[in-house]
Amino acid sequence: MQYRELVDIVTQEVLRRLNGGAPAAGRGDSRKILALFCGGAIGLEPGLAALAELRAYPADVAVVLSAAAEKIVGAERVRDTLGTDTVIVTAQDPYPGRLLREADAVVVPVLTQNTAAKLARTFSDTLVTTLALQALMLGKPVVMAANAADPQDCGRTSGGMGRAPVNLTRALRDNLRLIESYGVRLVDVKMLAAEVGRCFRPDPEPATLAREKKVLIDAAAVKAALATGSGRLAVPRGAIITPLAADAARELNVELVRGDS
Repeated sequence: MQYRELVDIVTQEVLRRLNGGAPAAGRGDSRKILALFCGGAIGLEPGLAALAELRAYPADVAVVLSAAAEKIVGAERVRDTLGTDTVIVTAQDPYPGRLLREADAVVVPVLTQNTAAKLARTFSDTLVTTLALQALMLGKPVVMAANAADPQDCGRTSGGMGRAPVNLTRALRDNLRLIESYGVRLVDVKMLAAEVGRCFRPDPEPATLAREKKVLIDAAAVKAALATGSGRLAVPRGAIITPLAADAARELNVELVRGDS
C-alpha cells in the first residue's frame, strides 16, 4: 500500500470517529457534491479549502475541470487538497450525467466573469455552464462563489482592476443579478462551505422557525418589494442581505427597514 493511500484511509477513520461513528466521506450514505471549476484564480485557495471542509460533513466531492481549469487548477492540485480518491472529470471525458443526477448540490468554487456572462444569457456552450444550467432545471441547489466575477471584489480592486467605466461595472454586476434571479445562491467564497451545509439541513420544525428570525434577503426580494408599490422591505433581525440585494435597493430606491417583523 502506498503512503498517501494509507494517509487517506487513516484520515477517513479519524473523520468517522469525530462524527460520532458516522461514515466519513467516501461512503455510500454521504452527501454528494459536484464541484465545477471554470478556470478562475481569485478565491481559488479558499474555494478548495471549502470543499475539503465539506468532505468532513461527511460528503463525497466529485470535481469537473473545464479546459481552462485543467491548466490553472489541475487534477493534481485537486487531489492534493481533497484526496487521491477524488473523482475528476475533464472536458475530454464522457458527459458526467450520472454524477449530476446523483448530486445533492452543485458548487462553483470560483465563478469567472466569462462564465457568469454565459450563465446570465443561458449559454450552455461549455461543460461547466451546461452542468450548472441543467442542475437548476433539475431543481438542485446551486451555490457559487462570486468573488472572481464581481468587479468590485477586493481581489480585483487590490490588483488595480477597480477602475472600470461605470457602464462596464454595471453590466458585470447585472450578470450576477440575473444569475441570482435564476435561483443560484451567490456567496463570498469564505461562506461557501456554510451555504452548502445549509442545503443539507432538514427543514426546521415550526417552533424552530418561530425562534430563528434569520433569513436571506436577495435581489429578487428587493424587486418583489418594489412590485408591491410600497418601496419598503422589512428586514428581520439577523437577516443576511446579499451584496446584490443592497445594490438593487439603492438603484431601485427601495428602503430596507430593519426590525423584528
